[in-house]
Amino acid sequence: MITAPYGCPEHVLGGGGRVGSSAAGGGLGPRPWTRALIIGAGAVLLAGAAVGGGLVLAGDDPDRPDGDDALASAPTCASIPEDAVLSALPGATPETEGHGPLAGGESSTCVWTSLDPDGEGRGSLRVDLSARFTDASAEPVVTGERAAVLARDAAVPVRGEQVDLAGGTEAGVWRGRLPGTAELAFQRDNMLVRVSYVGEADGEPVSFGRARDTVVDFAARLEETL
Repeated sequence: MITAPYGCPEHVLGGGGRVGSSAAGGGLGPRPWTRALIIGAGAVLLAGAAVGGGLVLAGDDPDRPDGDDALASAPTCASIPEDAVLSALPGATPETEGHGPLAGGESSTCVWTSLDPDGEGRGSLRVDLSARFTDASAEPVVTGERAAVLARDAAVPVRGEQVDLAGGTEAGVWRGRLPGTAELAFQRDNMLVRVSYVGEADGEPVSFGRARDTVVDFAARLEETL
């Protein structure tokens, strides 16, 4: 069962009142957005992934791939290039690796965090790789590729921006619910790929433009290897 938090643990963005504290006021604690980011990131982003992206964990009887499914299993975290991760999140270290059954398929969850001391790379990066399998019991039959397309459409909100990755794959990217976050989703064959990034620089959440560019550049490099 995959239970990794979708977003950034408290220590990533400087919990304990260090981030956003006033040097002159002494003991004012984190700013409101910092507290919201620390407390809400995991719950809010996990809910968005589970409901919007269709990431519902399977029960005791996992689904099996069909002979026509391009992927018979979800790629593992080891398939994600380390240089791509470090480019998006300098100083990143693995936080969570999960692999297991999914309703209608199989999924891997990979999370990295960074506490780069210069403050330029502090944040978290999460990738979900989910293989969707053909449902022959449906009428009409829903192929794994079609299921991945539907999952992508469900994950990307109406406000999402459509972008073309370097390899020609169309992706949806959108602003996360919290400051400094951007999310992205794309489909290839019968696989859905979701990326979420949250970052901080100089004690403040990064701009959406910077977060957006980070996830798009990372997804383009990931696209080349999958």
